[in-house]
Amino acid sequence: MPDRFHAGPLLAGRLERGFAIAGALALLAMAAVAFLDVAFRSINRPVTGAYELTAVLVALTVFAALPGVTRRDEHVRAGMLSMLALRHPALGAAMRWLRRLLLVVLFAYLAVTLWKMGQTFQRAGDLAPFIDLPLAWVAWFGAASSVVSALCALFSLRGTGAELA
Repeated sequence: MPDRFHAGPLLAGRLERGFAIAGALALLAMAAVAFLDVAFRSINRPVTGAYELTAVLVALTVFAALPGVTRRDEHVRAGMLSMLALRHPALGAAMRWLRRLLLVVLFAYLAVTLWKMGQTFQRAGDLAPFIDLPLAWVAWFGAASSVVSALCALFSLRGTGAELA
C-alpha cells in the first residue's frame, strides 16, 4: 500500500492513463467515422452528422490529452527567463512552482467554467442538430479533464532544471 507521499503521484498517473485511453478511443472512433464517411460518399450515402460527430470526438481527444501533456510538463512555453534561471537555481525553482500554481489556477477556472457550461447545456436540452447527441457530457468531460490536469500539474514528471532544457 502506498504511503501518503506517493499517493498523489500514483493517483495522477492512474487518472492520466485513464484519460489517455479515452483519448485513444476517441481518436480511433474519429478515424472510423472519417473512413466510413469517405467510403459511403463513394456510393452517395455519406454518414449523417459526420462533421458534428468528428467535432465532438476532436473535443474529447483534446480534453483527454490535457492531463498527459500536463503531467509530462510538455506545454508550450517561452524561455525568455531561462538564462537567469540557469545562473540562479533558486529562481529556477521559484519559476517552476509559480508555473505549477498558475496551471492549477487556470485548470481550476476551466473546470468550473466547463462544469457550468455543461449544466447550461443540460437545462436547455442542447443536442447536436443532425445526430441528436446531448452535449452536456462533453463539457463535463472537459471539466473532469481540467481537474485531473490541475492534479497532474502538481505532480509533474520533470525534475529540477528540466523546464530549461
